Amino acid sequence: MVSVHRRRRDLRLLVVDGSCYSMMTGAGEWQFVLFALALGMGEVASGLVATIPVFIGAVLQLVTPWGAKRAGSLRRWTSACAAIQACSIVPLVIGAWYGAMPVWLLYSTIAVYWASGYMTAPTWQTWFTTLVPRPIRAEFWARRSRWIQAALATGLAAGFILQKGESMGRPLQAFAVVFSIAVVVRGISTWCLRSQSEPKPELALEIEPPTPRVIRRFLADTRTRGLLGYMLAFFLCVFVTAPFFGPYMREQLGFEYWQIICVQFGTFGSKIVFLPLVGRMTRRLGPARVLWIGALMTLPAALLWLFVEPWWLLVLFQVYVGFGWACWENGSFLLVFDTIPESRRTPIMTVYQLLLAIMMVGGSLLGGAVLDVVGTTSSGYATIFLLTTGMRVVSLFLLASIEPSGLRLRHRTRTLVVRTASAIPGLPSFDVDVIESDERDASE
Repeated sequence: MVSVHRRRRDLRLLVVDGSCYSMMTGAGEWQFVLFALALGMGEVASGLVATIPVFIGAVLQLVTPWGAKRAGSLRRWTSACAAIQACSIVPLVIGAWYGAMPVWLLYSTIAVYWASGYMTAPTWQTWFTTLVPRPIRAEFWARRSRWIQAALATGLAAGFILQKGESMGRPLQAFAVVFSIAVVVRGISTWCLRSQSEPKPELALEIEPPTPRVIRRFLADTRTRGLLGYMLAFFLCVFVTAPFFGPYMREQLGFEYWQIICVQFGTFGSKIVFLPLVGRMTRRLGPARVLWIGALMTLPAALLWLFVEPWWLLVLFQVYVGFGWACWENGSFLLVFDTIPESRRTPIMTVYQLLLAIMMVGGSLLGGAVLDVVGTTSSGYATIFLLTTGMRVVSLFLLASIEPSGLRLRHRTRTLVVRTASAIPGLPSFDVDVIESDERDASE
């Protein structure tokens, strides 16, 4: 039994760890695409920096269940991988300081960064629920997320350093400073991980390898399979455009670094402000309905990028999108914790991360192919914005299959189709009430 004092200390360390990790994300990986552009890489090649190394890292992280079991401790494995991730940023610091870095080395370094980061996630997600009791989990997650978003925004402020470096004629050296900050804060995050307690050390020894037989058995639960399937489909839609927002703002819109920061702050500042509200919504409505709200609010997110005159209007749009993302992230994470048992979470989430990377690569390659065919012009970017929006509409039907209580989307669509068909001369008419009765009888 963990003492109250120890529990509170663990909760504080969880907040500091998450905040430092997010600061590293803002100062580190969010700058990878801009760093590639500064090295002279093209728009598509720079955009793919955000996905190809991710896929390589996701393949390498498949060793996580075996590694964690051999380490004999979720804490030991997670903190060791976090330390490796901090060290993986060092070559970027060196390359930026000397002003040159081969493409192969850039991709390899970022792949190691992602692999080590991915290796921490499944074990941390299993470890997390042993540290945070379920009665306080929703509220704690919302409060922790608020600190995380504030730290992420602080990390993104590194863009001001990049702006200063560009004005001084030393843009790549500015990236060296920014990446150095990322190394330091990830080091602090690693210390926090190492300092937390481990109430159930036996979980590491109970981890089963993610073999096809084990995964089939674990995914026999329809709700687990449906939730992860929807999340994968959602991220496929997102990454049709996500890797190309940086090149779009920098090359097409001609934004300065400070303007890019303002747009990013619109999203993360919104999350910081609205996360307490989202936490209360989750307690009142449940994570499933909050996920529905987030899915609907983020649906038109890409289309809003077509309205950039004046540029600050885009910042206001991102405030709206930030609230939607806060709902989606809060709802989806809590559903994962509630749906997947601790004993199954590490192998399931390890395989999920590989599939997620495949979706990210697939989405980015699809977006890149469209830009290659249509051209990296305003028309090309408008095409992928429309494409991702249409795909998100389709993904709502996957969400409806596992969370029909949200908006009963499938039922309402079926009703609309039936009534429309009945109104067309020459087509047989259907009684909606009879169809509903048949559906209820079938379910019973």
